[in-house]
Amino acid sequence: MAERLTRDDTVEVILLEQGPTAADDADLELAMLPVGPASDRVTHHRSTGGLTLPRGRGPGGSSAVNGGYFMRWHDDDFAGWDRSWDLDAIAAAYTDIDGGVGGGGAMSVRRFADAELTPIASEFENHWAEIGYDRVDSVIPRVGVNRVRSNSRGSHRMPADRAYLWPARGRTSLTVRAGARADRLHVDGARVRGVVLDTGETIVADETILCAGTLASAALISRSTGTASTRRIGEHRELLVRYRPRDDVGARMPLLPTVLHTEDGMEIRCYNGDFARYIDGVEPTGSAIGIALMKPRAAGALVIEAGGAQQVDLGDIDPQDLVQMRSWGERVAEMLADRRFATLLDADSVTVDDDVLTSQHAWGSMPMGGVTDVNGAFLGLDGLRVIDGSILPGPGSSGPHATLMMTASVIAARLASERF
Repeated sequence: MAERLTRDDTVEVILLEQGPTAADDADLELAMLPVGPASDRVTHHRSTGGLTLPRGRGPGGSSAVNGGYFMRWHDDDFAGWDRSWDLDAIAAAYTDIDGGVGGGGAMSVRRFADAELTPIASEFENHWAEIGYDRVDSVIPRVGVNRVRSNSRGSHRMPADRAYLWPARGRTSLTVRAGARADRLHVDGARVRGVVLDTGETIVADETILCAGTLASAALISRSTGTASTRRIGEHRELLVRYRPRDDVGARMPLLPTVLHTEDGMEIRCYNGDFARYIDGVEPTGSAIGIALMKPRAAGALVIEAGGAQQVDLGDIDPQDLVQMRSWGERVAEMLADRRFATLLDADSVTVDDDVLTSQHAWGSMPMGGVTDVNGAFLGLDGLRVIDGSILPGPGSSGPHATLMMTASVIAARLASERF
């Protein structure tokens, strides 16, 4: 948003980031995710069920700490969006960001190579292809085996700040302030006129754009208006099938190089190793294949008190969804028992978790067409927009990273053309 708007040097943008300065190369290694308990690059939220929900803090946000997964949504995922979001405009924005078929784009997107798959991940692809799933060779994912596209250069992920802010550093119309935490919005009647920092400093602005994420943006608005609220949220819940590989491979490989998208809305994720290998402070629990529920029937809730304190309730999984997830868990366990995996893993070690976890993909607390309009304007407070996962009106068949950036790109271009 900041980069696009400041292409016009008459528009002054101050980007406030509560986190530390930009991540260095060590923090951006694909083989490490700096989201552990001691990391200063994330804010740790907690769900009522006890799950930890880390979210990126610092320039680049979660794009600086995630696994480097950068997949578009399926075309039919946009069927419920407002008609102003036509597929041609969506595709053009995606291509600017990910480079289209050839890769590249602002986020240096590439397809993970064969050499970045463990032998187990390679056989994962072969298994599903042999039983009839297509190997998808397209920039747009669909049902079948999809090699993950990644925002990365070599062994390092490409965060949004390097992609967009670094090339714009010389612009006099752009100011970036790290370590600047917004305490509340400066609300004057029915209009937002800027931001009050936790130091007491007030920054006045004609337009305030919140990009703090599905969990934090809504809480900031409630704290600023003194209004309690309960907002629906979606989440990609995930069931893990764990196993013990015979050889310790994949230590310097990306976390998630390949996935199967199913006809019933699951993403089957073949992780390259134990999460403890990638995250400091996490206990080893075994390598895993995840069954992620991408189109949940049930929603969770974000309960926010008038003072801004919040409770994140991911909600109960719809019984029909849970049956489907466990059915896929059994299919994955059967796959791992196949003779093709006999030399690669200990078949006796294969187990399906009892508990369902989360993908860290909350969305929809202030959806377009409900709490916000098609350009993220918050309905009820003039001068305020929300442009982050809060405004996604529904789920997608892939993770939300690329689609969040596409959404911001389209809205930024609209705002720039309107000269708000």
